Amino acid sequence: MAAANPSRRLAPAALGWHFVTSLVSGLEPAARGQLGLCLADPSLSHPRPVLCVTFGSSSNVAYSGGLDRRIREWNLETGECRVLGKHDDAVSSLAWIPEHNLLVSGSWDRTLKIWDPSAEEPLRSTSSMPERIYNIVYTPATAKVLVSMAHRHVSVYGTYELANAAKEGREAKPDHTRESALKMLTRAVAPMADGKGWASASIEGRIAVEYFDPDPSAQAMKYAFRAHRATVNGQEQVYPINALAYHPIAKKRMRLYPSYPTAISALAFSPDGTKLAIGVSYEHDNAVSNPEDQTRVLLLLKETVMDECKPKAR
Repeated sequence: MAAANPSRRLAPAALGWHFVTSLVSGLEPAARGQLGLCLADPSLSHPRPVLCVTFGSSSNVAYSGGLDRRIREWNLETGECRVLGKHDDAVSSLAWIPEHNLLVSGSWDRTLKIWDPSAEEPLRSTSSMPERIYNIVYTPATAKVLVSMAHRHVSVYGTYELANAAKEGREAKPDHTRESALKMLTRAVAPMADGKGWASASIEGRIAVEYFDPDPSAQAMKYAFRAHRATVNGQEQVYPINALAYHPIAKKRMRLYPSYPTAISALAFSPDGTKLAIGVSYEHDNAVSNPEDQTRVLLLLKETVMDECKPKAR
């Protein structure tokens, strides 16, 4: 989904292409035109589930990847699509680096690839990674790219190093590597608005807040806490955390929303912080008697975020 004004767009990478296409296909043609949306030719869609999406150089360009191993470039005005390239296993995460007009992709094949969509041969660099890549996040404020992998591996790259690796056709060298503060599988990662660090969430219902600066004084500020737990029949129920999103202005949790019909799968704030997109769908995390009946998929847009993020009057 793309807005006419790039500054107002909601990152589809955080929402998931299946939410976006379900929403757009359900609209009347006149409504899609009014919103500046188009529906891609179904014959051009991924034949297998989509795992990641990101905008490109404008709100009219997006990239997607998934279990079919291909990376596709979409023109959101015309619905046209082309295959940019592929990995040897599922494409799990994508990030666009606007200052260099490069696309970074990560895969379960344990490689990080850098693409220049404007080049005749788009693939510019391939780097071997220690484990399967789950998340790639770009922090514009500090020009860094964080790569989160299986078995708690984390690598941090400077965007200029990625650009130089693409230019020279070599593997990219990370600024530093470390082990995640979370002991269990990382499900979601989100960069701080100021770019100084990130938050990561796990299937264990924990959130860790960490900082890029390797200096001991900065590392002393990292912390972790438990979240998304409830007491059910006298026992603690732990819920996996599927999505994280930093508000660009507010710095503390100000609101606890009521429960939704089923699991929250994805979250994204608009750049100005006035809107929050919420993707809702069953995640198959908790055993139910008839999981095939959990078919409700919703894309919700909250426009009262700023009022709800105001600190309480003292």
